Amino acid sequence: MSEQLIVIGWSHKNAPVKFRDKLFLSKDEIQCLVKEAVQPDFIQELTILSTCNRTEFYFISSDTGSLINWVKDKYNSILKRNIDFADGEPYTQQGSETIKHLFRVASGMESMMLGENQILSQVKTAHEHLLMSSGKTPLLNQLFRDAVSCGKAVRTDTDLCRGAVSISLAAVELAKRIYSSFQKQKILLVGAGESAELTAKHFQENGATQFVIVNRSEERGKRLAEKFSAEYAELSEIPELLKQVDIVVAATHSKEYLLTSQQVNQALSARQYKNLLMIDISTPRNIDTEIHKIQEVFLYDIDHLENVISENLEKRKGEIPTAELIIQEHSKKFMSWFKSLKVKPTISLLTQYYEKIRTEELQRYEHKLSADEKEAMAKLSKGLVRKLLHYPITHLKGLADGQELSPQTIDTIWRLYRLEEMKDSEAGKSE
Repeated sequence: MSEQLIVIGWSHKNAPVKFRDKLFLSKDEIQCLVKEAVQPDFIQELTILSTCNRTEFYFISSDTGSLINWVKDKYNSILKRNIDFADGEPYTQQGSETIKHLFRVASGMESMMLGENQILSQVKTAHEHLLMSSGKTPLLNQLFRDAVSCGKAVRTDTDLCRGAVSISLAAVELAKRIYSSFQKQKILLVGAGESAELTAKHFQENGATQFVIVNRSEERGKRLAEKFSAEYAELSEIPELLKQVDIVVAATHSKEYLLTSQQVNQALSARQYKNLLMIDISTPRNIDTEIHKIQEVFLYDIDHLENVISENLEKRKGEIPTAELIIQEHSKKFMSWFKSLKVKPTISLLTQYYEKIRTEELQRYEHKLSADEKEAMAKLSKGLVRKLLHYPITHLKGLADGQELSPQTIDTIWRLYRLEEMKDSEAGKSE
């Protein structure tokens, strides 16, 4: 049986998060399984893509029927996970469907959040694991290299991955509507949890450098402040800070308002009535809703941010047809290369067969030829060989690309031209 491309996996589409957690593999565990896997008569190549939302095994194998059981067995026998796979059967795909699947994954088309950017770096990491592995993985190496290329093309040539689709990113996107740059803006972050940290990170990635962190827990607040080279202040200092900052982001779970309309009104004169942007990503809301009545303040809350996310998701969905065309083109290109590998040894030996005859015949007569005649005959004979081989080679590649190439056709060519002898002869020369 010829070698096949196969993917076996679980994702957010067919397995709950609790089950996916059991399947997640670290870098060391991936290397352990890859080393355990490669057996010439069973698994020729393997790499594993493992993230919080998917764990997928990519194989080059000539025995597709046993792979699912192999994966399940290794989880329990090697990794000691004791997983009951009745809770989640994997999906499997072969050949061109495997290629298309990986290219869709790298492009963000298969992500829980359409157009997710992080997945491309995770596919790159899986490719790096391949490059670092001790075994030879030429097919999967090319597959993952082309998947990364496809993912980049989708991100460059479409807007599938543009526009905020998370609350923290939407907060930054809204802020961009008020300020063209964050380099001179001072940002007050009320809260030190995950949402506050993500928001600070996105502001920093967009050029912000001046942060003040306020938090009820001093330890957590100072830890976050240190992470972003920020100032730390206590909740009681908020009224004074409102006189100095340009942007306020509230991200806590306080059950009462931490920023009131009275505090803002009192700060306005000291601010010389300069505009203030306030974004409330808290649950429940931590910024007094009455503040929206103050002319100098732009106040946005979760509802505004979710509207931004909905708008961006609709825009991303509109990019799907273009992204699909890019994926189709990259998949077709890889599949053509993959199919050509079937005839590559035959073409190589066929070329050597004709070249051997050419050189042997020239040697029979070269003693009768002058230097100029030898050069002319060499050029002539090379041209003849090239023309004689052009149609057979082109036809072979076409048959392979069109899935019309049978093992019997290859076998006939090998017997007709005695290519097995040629192969043995070349092998003997290299020993």
